[in-house]
Amino acid sequence: MAVLATQAPAAMAQFGLKLPKVPKIGKQEPKPPAQAKQPQGPTPEVTSITPNSAPPGWEGDVVFTGKNFATNMKMRLMCDNVSVTPRNFRVESAERATFHLKVPDPAEESKCPIALEVPAPATAETGPSAQGTPLVVQVTGASFTISESSALAKAFKACFLAEGELTPMELMMKYSEAMQKGSQDECKLIVSSDSVKYADKGKTILDQPASAVKTVDPILMMGQPMGMFRIVLASGKIYNFMASGGHKSDDPLEDQIKRKLKK
Repeated sequence: MAVLATQAPAAMAQFGLKLPKVPKIGKQEPKPPAQAKQPQGPTPEVTSITPNSAPPGWEGDVVFTGKNFATNMKMRLMCDNVSVTPRNFRVESAERATFHLKVPDPAEESKCPIALEVPAPATAETGPSAQGTPLVVQVTGASFTISESSALAKAFKACFLAEGELTPMELMMKYSEAMQKGSQDECKLIVSSDSVKYADKGKTILDQPASAVKTVDPILMMGQPMGMFRIVLASGKIYNFMASGGHKSDDPLEDQIKRKLKK
């Protein structure tokens, strides 16, 4: 029997017959790698972004409207000149999504390209935690920018000192008291082209329309700026503030406020 087994291949080759391939015992042909499935369904589209522009120092919610939004969709915001981290991105429906944004101050004006990311769907092989390649869609129908010309209110880092006409000594005492309180991060003077507002621990200190503001003046001592300014109303009331840091020395805070109020 062994002789017949060894002579069979030679005989088949002699008559031009092809030899069948016999797989080796214990060894199998490797399977080709499974191809990652792309997400199925229509591509998400953004038709509008509200607001579509915000100034440095602004904080609030941004709303996307469009179509084909997926519940597990993610968002990428890539501003050119500043690092901004969107928070609490949430798809509320197939036509609406929201996220919270806090723009740092100071921040350079910047265009912010947006991309939507839809994860690959689960399959029988991968289960609910599919690791397939996600679909990334660049938003082209709407845009978002960080711009000083935005009509939205801007939060200026300034702390309220006192109301009224104060002597230099009184101002320095108020300044010292404010510094001793520690961090001034919570001090925010909210200014738009329509209004100026300031609140301390929920208590409203100043809330006036822009038309009620007569001047915004630096407070000088011995002819030199001291990092303080005052807002004078047409009624004669005076509100004294101190800048709490983070502002360019060649662009005093009072000048920025005047520009925002269009004074």
